[in-house]
Amino acid sequence: MNSLINEKHNTFFHRNCPGSSRTKVLMDGVVEIAWFCPSGKNTDKFTDCVAFCNLHGDTGDHEKQLKILTEMASVNVVVLPRLDRNERHTTTIQNLYRNPKPLICLFTEDECTVTEMKKGKYKIGLKDRNQSDVSEELRKTIENCLSESSSTFRLEDVSKLSDIRVDEEDEDGCRRGREAAQKMINLLEKKDLTKVKESFLPCQGKLWHQWSQKNKELHRPQADITEMQMTEQADLERISEELQAAAFGLEHIMREIGQIYESCSSVKKNKKDLKYNFSSLPSLASEMMISGFPLELMDGDAAHVPVIWISAVLDELIRKLGDQRVFVLSVLGIQSSGKSTMLNAMFGLQFAVSAGQCTRGAFMQLVRVSDEMRTLLTFDYILVVDTEGLRALELAGRSTRHHDNELATFVVGLGNLTLINIFGENPSEMQDILQIVVQAFLRMKKVRLNPSCVFVHQNVSDVTAEEKNMEGRRRLQEKLDEMTNLAAKEEVCDAESFSDIIRFDVQNDVKYFAQLWEGSPPMAPPNPNYCENIQELKKTIMSHASKSHGMRLTHLKDRIKDLWEALLKERFVFSFRNSLEISAYRKLETEYSKWSWSLRSAMMETENKLHNKIENEAIHEVEETDLQRELKKTSEEVEKSMSEFFDKDTDADLLIQWKMSFETKIKDVQENIVRETKRKLNEVLQQRDLKKKIDAQRTHHENTLLEKSKELALKLKDRANDEKTVKKEFDLFWKQCVKNIIRDSPAIKEIDILTDVKILLSDIYKSAPVDHWGKARIFSLY
Repeated sequence: MNSLINEKHNTFFHRNCPGSSRTKVLMDGVVEIAWFCPSGKNTDKFTDCVAFCNLHGDTGDHEKQLKILTEMASVNVVVLPRLDRNERHTTTIQNLYRNPKPLICLFTEDECTVTEMKKGKYKIGLKDRNQSDVSEELRKTIENCLSESSSTFRLEDVSKLSDIRVDEEDEDGCRRGREAAQKMINLLEKKDLTKVKESFLPCQGKLWHQWSQKNKELHRPQADITEMQMTEQADLERISEELQAAAFGLEHIMREIGQIYESCSSVKKNKKDLKYNFSSLPSLASEMMISGFPLELMDGDAAHVPVIWISAVLDELIRKLGDQRVFVLSVLGIQSSGKSTMLNAMFGLQFAVSAGQCTRGAFMQLVRVSDEMRTLLTFDYILVVDTEGLRALELAGRSTRHHDNELATFVVGLGNLTLINIFGENPSEMQDILQIVVQAFLRMKKVRLNPSCVFVHQNVSDVTAEEKNMEGRRRLQEKLDEMTNLAAKEEVCDAESFSDIIRFDVQNDVKYFAQLWEGSPPMAPPNPNYCENIQELKKTIMSHASKSHGMRLTHLKDRIKDLWEALLKERFVFSFRNSLEISAYRKLETEYSKWSWSLRSAMMETENKLHNKIENEAIHEVEETDLQRELKKTSEEVEKSMSEFFDKDTDADLLIQWKMSFETKIKDVQENIVRETKRKLNEVLQQRDLKKKIDAQRTHHENTLLEKSKELALKLKDRANDEKTVKKEFDLFWKQCVKNIIRDSPAIKEIDILTDVKILLSDIYKSAPVDHWGKARIFSLY
């Protein structure tokens, strides 16, 4: 049967396996079951799923197992030495022969090929025959029997037999769990898959995504986005929403619970339909973590860390377990590089694994350190943080790069040790991401971080890979050091090498893993070399862990909060592929400020010249065409300088991606300063004309006041001695005259120089962190 399922792997335990004994103390009477799952290729031995049930030992000694198997099976296969009337198993064979189900008898003392004794009853000899020939005959016979048989096997039907004990029915805890699961399934039945989350988890809809986005915008200065980028982004978001709507799992239910807790805690009262007090929800999540379930640390759909919820859950953990020390182990890698599989194999976890993207965001899971290992380590738990795959093909684009860089910075900053998982030997993608992580760490000076990392190369079958890639590892070290040095200069820091920011030993912290499967799934067995590699990596992790004190749960809570707040305020570096791009962009910004200043200074000269002409009444109107003509020479010089910079600069291959956007920005600057200068000069013209009008009006008002004053004097000459009455009448007269004079005069605008300077500087230096300008004085005016 092993050869029918997989020729390279012993699916069923047999007498020639290591550890086997003739007495069969452990295996006698045991029934093992294994499934053959077809891959859809021509090489499949069976076209449908086939379950093989193997009864160990003598069938005659295990009548109960025999009865169950013959009742449930679609085809019965019996191995026996000979068919003799005096044999003690004759009755059993006769019963099987009379049974309408197909029967295949394998005779160890017979040399015959496959023979059909009657319809559905076959015999095959095994003596002195080639095993591959026998296997092929048996396969064809079974396939022929299955094609004519209408009976199918379902494992759950076995539980209906009276002699079988089933945990879900006999154990109270299992029974209650099954009933609760069935209630959940009943709720979801006959529901459109894309509408399930909208119906049952309303807190995770558009409003939640909009809030998460707005929360980031409040902390970060916003860059200009072109109409084309907005259209592309909208299309990607629509596709993303369709993918997200079809996903529904335990993590979404726990996310909803977290949302309910955060909303209730913000208003400090329970929701109307909530049967339990919201303050008990973190206790539920902490119990699940202690039981071994992972908890979502970062919402993968909205790219948000619910700090209030996570802090409350950690507080409950501290209350239940004490303020234990934990060693935080995180993993980071490109999509489908085997991160979750590696963690599952190493620690016996159950993170989701599949082709494509199966993990969204980041999840944390507690692994208790055994009493034996605790003598070597200074902490009580390992907190394993699994993350979604970077560079996801489903959502390729600039926004994904931003999300990937943000996620990578978060998990590397959080972990005491990060496993950098790479599929194959080329680390270029992860190398770019690590450069962004380093630059982000340098910018986040308030968060004190001291992480370390180990590179794991998956699916490298060459046993000499470590020796052959020594030069590659040396170049990787040089590249990371070079980028760190460049980033340190940009951020004015003292770091000289990558290890100054993230501890890394290129000789000992690079591991090579064999491929997981021996052959092609689904029937390929695990590769023993992969298991050995897992053990070696585990030893390396324990070596790192033994030198670390980890952190208290209270410190972990503060670390998550501080790190997330720092990430919220950071935007600039996450938009780039690597440190070279950041350096090139800043160089471009410097040149852009020169180009824009050239245009502005030229326009200021033109404005001063035209201002004098207006004062001398040489011109009476200013048009945009006049200003553009005056600016033409400078504009051509700027265009020439831009063209030379983008074509001849040493980083021209990196700068080309921003050429069009900066050409548009310069064009916009030119149009804006022309428009603004025209407005200012036309205001000067209006003020000149208004001054003339006011001068004429002043003469008129003076004459009018003189005449009316004379009339008032004549009117009050009889009361000249009553000074109080005269003053009152004059004040009333004067107030009315002033009111008539200023009625048609324009109001005086207040000038806010500080606000104007802020707007100008933020327009020129997009990357400058201006979010705190409202709280601090940048400069003083005297």
